[in-house]
Amino acid sequence: MKNFEDVYKELEEMLIEQLPVYIQKINEEKNDGIILKEFYNSKLNEDCKRLPSFSLKMDEAEYDEKDRIIGNTVFAVGIEINLEKDNENKNIELWRYERAIERLINEYEGKNWIYLKVTGVKKNTISLRITCEE
Repeated sequence: MKNFEDVYKELEEMLIEQLPVYIQKINEEKNDGIILKEFYNSKLNEDCKRLPSFSLKMDEAEYDEKDRIIGNTVFAVGIEINLEKDNENKNIELWRYERAIERLINEYEGKNWIYLKVTGVKKNTISLRITCEE
């Protein structure tokens, strides 16, 4: 089973250092008065009280017979987006953050995974599936 530590470090680099560029791209494209702010997080495991922020949720690691044969480990994680509660554009902002994350993932060349994709959104959590080679 692949160690999650390397994947975690790369996710942190990607979300902390690269995501602000994609947030800015979404703001420039839409240009409708709804401005996405950069997340205040400086680390993935930070309990950030300032908003907007996000937190990483580890859902599961799969290593079934098929994965063991081909040498893969699959991690399911969630990115919980924390926005201001009385924000009238909360849903629009959530989906724009999702779009920024999805674009980043599509353009990012991962070193510690062979496949990374957004698998869904539930409430304020964006679900990711990460497939790694051993």
